[in-house]
This record gives sequence, structure tokens and C-alpha cells, in this order.
Amino acid sequence: MQEVTQKVQDIVEIINGELINSPAIGGFSGYCTKLENIKRGSLFFAAHPRDIEPALEKGAFGIVFDKFLQTRLNDDEIAWVKVESIQDAIIRLARFELLARSIRVITTNPTQYLIAKSLIHSKSVLFFDESPIDLLDVVEEVRPAIIIAKSQQVLDLALEPIPCETPEQLPFELITPMSMFEIKFYYKLYSYKISLPCVFVPELGAVVDLCLREHIECDFAHFEPSSTLLPISLTNDARILSFGQSSRVIIPTNDEEIFMRYGEFLSKEAKWAKVVVFVPTILDDEQRFYALYNQRNNHPLQAIRYDSSNELPLLLKTTEYNFGLIFGISTQGLVFVLSQTPQEYAPTLF
Repeated sequence: MQEVTQKVQDIVEIINGELINSPAIGGFSGYCTKLENIKRGSLFFAAHPRDIEPALEKGAFGIVFDKFLQTRLNDDEIAWVKVESIQDAIIRLARFELLARSIRVITTNPTQYLIAKSLIHSKSVLFFDESPIDLLDVVEEVRPAIIIAKSQQVLDLALEPIPCETPEQLPFELITPMSMFEIKFYYKLYSYKISLPCVFVPELGAVVDLCLREHIECDFAHFEPSSTLLPISLTNDARILSFGQSSRVIIPTNDEEIFMRYGEFLSKEAKWAKVVVFVPTILDDEQRFYALYNQRNNHPLQAIRYDSSNELPLLLKTTEYNFGLIFGISTQGLVFVLSQTPQEYAPTLF
């Protein structure tokens, strides 16, 4: 039998439940919400009546069920705990586990999250971007010291999330001149080159600074950037190639700040190239958007407008450019519409 780590009554109080019998067992060795994760001694949160019998067969020492689940107490030796809501009970216990185990929760934006995943390979760090309901099982299995997340629902579980912020001074020394799609720098007496667009220097700086503050190892040698952070290489007829295999490069983004950074870089460093900008016809606060571009680039934004993302494949086939900067669509969204044949185009929400 596994070591009992939590007493029955303590857990009942934590999840705001009601113990409706007098079990023979004194506590639980762990918790889980999925049948496949049950170990002997586990407390199981049963979302469906059909899961109770298999849970008992697998060795569960306790069953948590809510008021909507009709069941019979077919084993008086284990603990039966009734709660108002299974989900609320799981959230309460997950929050308790974070506090009890002193697990640090780090909050990032989506770009920082992707860079951190490419840079941090420590087994003590858990990257979690799923439902907070699923966190309890993962914490029980992985036992992390640190959780890095970008979902607000997950961050809400932490008492004091640790922010990932761009420092006033970068924790590395950039090597200039800078290439558009890679970053060279010195860090702790070594030089590195990683395949990451230079517009993401602030986010890279934030992640490296976080690693220094939280004593997390940075693994630049095995840095593999997420494809969603890289531009897309296209043929003249708008077919996708491996990145770097074409002189026609498309940069899609839904992030206004990233769009503006690319605009600035292209204006200053790609004067030799034909740069075309694509912007949705319907744009929130259009006047402010255009004014901001003008302010940061010292020239007005001249853009090709599109009504729907499904118009982009034809526009990319019929427009001459070296660099195409597209605002209003994600990398995944553009890859999707480009991968469809003309007969298969369907309206999308990208």
C-alpha cells in the first residue's frame, strides 16, 4: 500500500464536501480525475456514475461525487464524499496542492510561452495550457517545482503568480548587425545563434531574465522555435515551402505590437525589398491603428485590404512582393486557408 499523505477529513474540508459514511480507511495516497491515473489508495473524482465501479476495481480509497450523481454506496470501507460541484471541488484541491507543495506559477503571454517551451527543458518545470480541471492529475504525476502557463484560468489558481516581464536591460548582449529571422548574442561568455525572428528580442529577454531570477537552466543549444513564430515561405502560386526555400516570405500575425515591430524593421532594414502589407477591411479603431503605424515608421501605411481570409490565397498569387506582412490572421489560420484547394475554400473565423 502506498503511503497515506492526506487524511480523509482534511480533504473533505478542503474541497468543501460532506463525508456521508464512516470509512475504514484513514486517508489517501493521491488524487485523480481520470480512470487511467488511478493507483491504489487514490481519491477519485467521479464525473460519471459509470466510472465508479472501475475506480473501485483499480483500488480507489475514496469517491467524490456531486449532488447530480445518483449512486449507491456499494463499499462502506472506502470514503464517499458528496460535493455541490465536481469541478469546483477539483479546483479547490488543485489550488491547495499548489500552495502545500510551494509550486511556483509563472504567468507569460502567448509569445513568451512558446519561447520558454523552446528554451527550458528542465523536468522540474511543467508547461501547462489545458483546462485547470486537468491540472490536478498532472501535478500528481509530474510533481513539478514550477508551472509556466498563459491561461488565465490556470493562473487564477495561484495565490501570487510570478510575472515574466521584459527587463530594463537585456540579460544578454546582442550581436549586430541583426538578421531578420535569427538572433545572435553573447550570454555568459558564450555566443549563440537561434532561429527566432529579431522582433521577438523583448520576449526572449523576458524569458532569459525569468530563468535567471528563478534559477531555471536555459538550453540555447537545443532551441527549436515554434513554427507559429516563424514566417512562411511561399512559391509564386502561394504554395507553402519549408522556411528559407523561397524569396517570397509571408509574415502573418494577430498581434498588433508584433505587426508594428515587423513594420519598423522592414522599413529600416529591407529598403531593397518589395514589401506589401495586407490589412482587414474591418479593423477595430482603424484611425488609431494607422496613426500608430505612421508614428513608428515615419510614413503612412499603404495596405491592401481584404474582406475575408479566404481572399488571401488569390491576393498572394497575384501580388508581387518579397515580404508580405499580414495583419488579422494567425500563422495556423493562414496555413489552413493556403492548404485548401480553390474548390474547398470555406469561411473561417481566423
